[in-house]
Amino acid sequence: MIRVHLIASRGNVQENIESLRRITKLILKEKHEIARDWVETAYSNYVNKQETSADWSKIYQLNLETIAKADIVIAETTSNSFGVGYQVAVAVQQKKPTLLLRNESASADAFATGVVDPWVKSLSYNEDNLDKIIKDFLDENDIATKDMRFNFFIDRKIYNYLRWSAFKTGKTKAEILRELVAKEIEDKDY
Repeated sequence: MIRVHLIASRGNVQENIESLRRITKLILKEKHEIARDWVETAYSNYVNKQETSADWSKIYQLNLETIAKADIVIAETTSNSFGVGYQVAVAVQQKKPTLLLRNESASADAFATGVVDPWVKSLSYNEDNLDKIIKDFLDENDIATKDMRFNFFIDRKIYNYLRWSAFKTGKTKAEILRELVAKEIEDKDY
């Protein structure tokens, strides 16, 4: 299961609501998770003219936390938005695979056309290809069936503990570390 952070301009949510709903629905249909479900609340606030009362400091902090927890980012970039650009920059800095979507009816000089980075894919969409673009991006980044690998430097004390624990339990050092991290995640309700 992939945790997806969906980004779009809150100021233009009314113009993009159908696309945002489609994207959200497809993510859930593919058995993935929306990292923070904000679209319907933002749309409701717009319809009820409550957007001016938004707590922008809280929204800013929530977005940063959500990007950190997300596996991938999908950004609707048809409308130029400082907030969307900032969140995309943060996601790219954190090396999150990021899909920049731009409605093909938008001008060619939209933000999405200017980002060149190995972590970013920028595509134009229309009614006919939006679902395929989203599904393909989700499939490309679904690593649920693969183990991830990274380098981990430890001191002698930790190494000795892991070696001792592996001997006592019959598990590998990697299994012991995975179990410890999994327990920490469970305890913290991440």
